[in-house]
Order: sequence, then structure tokens, then C-alpha cells
Amino acid sequence: MKRISLVLIAVLGLVIAVPSAASAHSTDDWYYDTSSPGGNGYKYAGDTRSSVGGVYQEVDEWTTSGEYSAIQAYVEDTATDGYCGTIEIAYTHGGWQSDHWHFRTVPVLDCSTNGAGTARAYFYSSYPIGNLNSRACHANSAGKIIHCEKNWHTVMP
Repeated sequence: MKRISLVLIAVLGLVIAVPSAASAHSTDDWYYDTSSPGGNGYKYAGDTRSSVGGVYQEVDEWTTSGEYSAIQAYVEDTATDGYCGTIEIAYTHGGWQSDHWHFRTVPVLDCSTNGAGTARAYFYSSYPIGNLNSRACHANSAGKIIHCEKNWHTVMP
């Protein structure tokens, strides 16, 4: 009985420890600001965009010499399929040399289905990041991702 209890406790600990995807807004990795990064010590680094399944996503990136980043995120839902459009990003902490990946949902959401899109939103990294990638996703009206396109799109200058 004691052995079974130990196994159950170990399994429960693993289930609790398994990380889930977090919103960029719900972590301290990123913060929202209404001001454009251009002219604030950030230099344009590149952009990525894709369109799949009725969702168009665009992420522009600016960086500093210290490898802090700012992104401008934009999403459009162009299909009447019952889904909303959002963006998921992947990046490494600690700059370009790190191999530890983080996955976040950018808190931009469009449920309009008319292609009007969301207002462009700016998010600034709280830590040095590198290897920024993005992809288009379907989400529910609360912004929870249902599924994403298979391919990641790397920000390129």
C-alpha cells in the first residue's frame, strides 16, 4: 500500500509540473505598451507573416544591442468558420545562444471574420530573447488556442 501511495504521489507531481502554454500577457516575459519601439533605442530586425485557414498573422520585431526585443503583432480572421484568429510565438531566453524555447500566445485576437483585423499592439521583452518565430492559430472567443498551423515562421531582416 505504501508503494502504491508513493507512485500516486509521484505521478501527481509530474502532472502538476507539466508546463502549459502561457499567454505573453500572463507572464513577466513581455509587457504591453502603446508606444512604437522605433526611435526608443530599438532597431528594426525584420518581420514574419503567414496566412492559413482563414487567419493572417504578422509580427514585426525590433531589437536593442542588449538583445531585448519589441514586437508589433497584428492578426486578421478572414473566414466564417466559427474560430477567431490569434498568434503564437516561440523564442529562446537569454539571447541567440540559448536552446531553451518558450511558447506564448500573443494577446491579440480577432473574431470579426470580415478581415478588419485587430489594432497593432506593441509588446516589449523583459529579458533578452532570440530566435523569434511566429505562426497563425485558430482560437476560441476567449483567446484559447484550438490549433495552429504546422509551420513556424522565423523573423528575418
